[in-house]
Amino acid sequence: MNWNPSAVEMAKVAAEMDLATFKEHLLTPSGAMREKVHVKYQLDDEQLFHLQGYLKQLADTGIEDEPLSINKLLIFLLFGGLMTFALVDLFFTKKIPYKAIHVLIIIFGLAFQLKIVAHETIDLGRSEGYMPDQPIKFSHKVHAGDNKIDCLYCHSNADEGKSAGLPSAGLCMNCHQVVRNGSHSGQFEIAKVVDAYENNKDIEWVRIHNLPDHVFFSHAQHVNVGKRECQECHGAVEEMHILKQEHDLSMGWCLDCHKETNVNFKGNDYYKTFEALHKDLAEGVRDSIQAADIGANDCMKCHH
Repeated sequence: MNWNPSAVEMAKVAAEMDLATFKEHLLTPSGAMREKVHVKYQLDDEQLFHLQGYLKQLADTGIEDEPLSINKLLIFLLFGGLMTFALVDLFFTKKIPYKAIHVLIIIFGLAFQLKIVAHETIDLGRSEGYMPDQPIKFSHKVHAGDNKIDCLYCHSNADEGKSAGLPSAGLCMNCHQVVRNGSHSGQFEIAKVVDAYENNKDIEWVRIHNLPDHVFFSHAQHVNVGKRECQECHGAVEEMHILKQEHDLSMGWCLDCHKETNVNFKGNDYYKTFEALHKDLAEGVRDSIQAADIGANDCMKCHH
């Protein structure tokens, strides 16, 4: 992870400074991280003037997007064009005398296109490995790993709500009122939290884990009732600087867990209404209850 602020972020900050303030920030920096980075800087006023001018222009224009590279869609269209050429030549132009070549092109092209369509359809809405940059370089490894902050301190809704929730800038300031230097990023990233808090602005975090609209998932049911650990679905977040989606969150993945996971059925008051399952346990019909059994029992209450 590159802990340094991006050029555009620095440009936006520098664009709001006059030359004297800009010079002070570069040549007499505060904070251990900036002092370490800037210790050898020797810039005269003319160089500072041109540097700030460049940053102001960058703040206005941003960075050009990289050109698109060849992707699956272009390959898909290329095979479509080859197949069309093969069909036209096979029935009309007949430039290629060997029909086997036409047949091979059509078979391989069709097989490749069907493979792409099948994989893209299966993966529709799934984002395994998704790891976007966030507006603030926040490290779960530093917070949950090194500093042992409990997940529910920041994601307090997970215990009682459908969504785990995101911490407000005010909650972050419970610690960062005092902690103003990050162990990797210095002051720059924490300054964004302070700015959001002081100016009553939301931090626009990028959501990582998304489920289809027709799926109902409750964190409370899994965290509070089922006593599941966050890492079972989200991976070892305490080892991640940049959070990523560890699993594909497909229905098959959820059902596998429901079929294999034993529920603490006897000692959990939330499950006391499942009389038929309690009876099966008492009579030895079952030696354990899986999450899938509870779901099936709920369905049968209506279908009976």
